[in-house]
Amino acid sequence: MVQFDIKRFGRLARWSLTNDKGYYLRQFLQLLAMGTLAFVFFGTNEFHPTSSDGYALSGNYEACCVIVIMTLFGSAIIGPSMMFYSMKGKHDRQALMMLPASNFEKYLMRYANWIIQLPVIMAAFLCADLVQYVVASSLGMKDVAFVMEYVNNVRHDIFPPLAENRLLVMLFISLLSMHSFYALGATFFRNRKYAWVLTTLAVIALSIVQAKVLPSLNYSLVYDNPSKISNTFVVLTDVFYGAWAVLNFWLSYKLFCRTQVKGKFVNV
Repeated sequence: MVQFDIKRFGRLARWSLTNDKGYYLRQFLQLLAMGTLAFVFFGTNEFHPTSSDGYALSGNYEACCVIVIMTLFGSAIIGPSMMFYSMKGKHDRQALMMLPASNFEKYLMRYANWIIQLPVIMAAFLCADLVQYVVASSLGMKDVAFVMEYVNNVRHDIFPPLAENRLLVMLFISLLSMHSFYALGATFFRNRKYAWVLTTLAVIALSIVQAKVLPSLNYSLVYDNPSKISNTFVVLTDVFYGAWAVLNFWLSYKLFCRTQVKGKFVNV
């Protein structure tokens, strides 16, 4: 069987989206409820409800920005470890394996689950933002605004001022390697529900080992004097984390192909 066929993959995508629409709807409603509660609370309460002139103060939109950005960032990093969340049991996994598609196509579709979740998250936050705007306006809050306006305004302040593109590439590859590690955890651990928790514990353990074995990097240079970081260090870091990401994705796919093998804790 050809490993990838665009028409066959399209049919697989339609099947997956049809079967997973209930999962995406539940996720949308959960995020809408949590986002609305958080936005209304921070948008209408700053622990000093009124100013000296009697008007209500503006909300704490910075806190709302943190919630939006951290949710999107967290979903992008640990999202691959939740590729099987929409499946309710072994019968759904058996149905997936029996579909007329290659293992590579099935893996791509499962992996793409986190990409599909991003517009769901944004749609939920946009609706929650609209609700908080209406609530804040009806309460007579001062300087009422949309949370997404603040997100757009502060997005450049979230990341360090990387003066050189080489450091931006280094940061991207480092995050990609962690992203790939969560993809590996999704197929390595047989507990699909808590795969992200087990993978996070593994990341913490590896970080401790790395801190003990490898020399530490003075991250203040990234903020203050990025030009002082040598090109050799940047290149070696890119090569190391890039190779690690490729290895993690390859192992994740290989373990995905062995999901029918019985095991107690790990899928090997």
